[in-house]
Amino acid sequence: MSALPLDGDIGRVLGGRYRLLAPIGAGASARVYLADDITLRRRVAVKVLHAGLADDPQFLRRFRAEAQSAASLNNPHVLGVYDWGHDDVPYLVTEYLGGGSLRSLLEAGHRLSLSQALLVGL
Repeated sequence: MSALPLDGDIGRVLGGRYRLLAPIGAGASARVYLADDITLRRRVAVKVLHAGLADDPQFLRRFRAEAQSAASLNNPHVLGVYDWGHDDVPYLVTEYLGGGSLRSLLEAGHRLSLSQALLVGL
C-alpha cells in the first residue's frame, strides 16, 4: 500500500467520489480534510491514514473496526459516518461540522461565555 503524497492531496479524488479540498486537521494516526462528495453534492470530512500506518495490518483492522462501530451509532452528539474505503490509502468519510475546534478557539486566547462552557460540559 502507498500513501497519498502530502503536497498532492488537494484535488485528489478518493473512491471515485470524494474530492479533497483543504486540510482541516491532523493527529497521530491520520489527516482530516474538507471534501466534496461529488456523487451526492455535499461537504464531508475525510480522515486519511498516515503513510506509516497504512502498511500496518493490525492498525488497519482497528481502523475498520472504528469505522464500523462509529457507523452503528445514531446520536446527535456523535458525527455520522457515511462511508469508508481503501483507494491508495484507507479513509473514513464523516459528516462535516464547520466552525473550527474548541482547542483552536482556546489556543487563540478566546474565552467561552458561561453559557457556552455549560453547553460544552453537557
